[in-house]
Amino acid sequence: MAIKDTAPEATVLIIGAGNMGAALAKGLSDSGFRVAIHDIHSGRMAELADRHKIRAVTDPAAELAHISALIFCVKPQDLSTVATPLAGKISAATLVISILAGTPITSVEEALNFKGGVVRAMPNIAATVHAAATAMSANEACTDQQKILAERIFRAIGEADWIKESLLDAVTGLSGSGPAYLYMVIEALTDGGVKMGIPRALAARLATQTVLGSALLVKETGLHPAILRDQVTTPGGTTISAIHELEDRGLRAMLISAVETATKRSAALRK
Repeated sequence: MAIKDTAPEATVLIIGAGNMGAALAKGLSDSGFRVAIHDIHSGRMAELADRHKIRAVTDPAAELAHISALIFCVKPQDLSTVATPLAGKISAATLVISILAGTPITSVEEALNFKGGVVRAMPNIAATVHAAATAMSANEACTDQQKILAERIFRAIGEADWIKESLLDAVTGLSGSGPAYLYMVIEALTDGGVKMGIPRALAARLATQTVLGSALLVKETGLHPAILRDQVTTPGGTTISAIHELEDRGLRAMLISAVETATKRSAALRK
């Protein structure tokens, strides 16, 4: 039986105002969450607070009694630094969320001296435009209501699914780092258009919309990408000639290897 979400509107405290922290802050604020943010760089924190109508917090420990979720968005190597002032002070009723690459749940529990619910998640930068792809894993202490809250948080900024924690390094390599791969694809397609005489601004718009529209077709139709590819590949036509060139130069193999390499790097961060 599905669990009914009866939780009140949540207050979320984000630790770290880097790219992902800022993206989460904007996405959650836009979605109606009460958001506070803390960062060691006061200027950056104040800028985000003003831009997205969220609260800037100078002392996170003072906020612990008033929040529903605490989200860590710092670099993995900075976890111990930001966790020390909070260790042993977080209520078990508070959901702790970590988006630190390569950092297992047990490391978060130990750093915070925390025995409550912890969710490890890997969203991506598309959270800024409410289009993130996020995978999540929870520890055994995480209650059903806390899992629902985690879903609310990440589905407010895109799509979110539960996965085994052992697969989160692979998620990092696929969807966490994936936007960078696709930015390179858009850039390359744009340059191809420019090479063939299309003005750069128009080439960029065409390339961007082509990637967006193609992704939407996969999502909305539910068809395998190969089926959709075949629908635009006519015998002896332009597309099959281009596909042959891409296969010959190893595009598919390069992207597979990119996911593999990023996955291994995420796993290596634990060491």
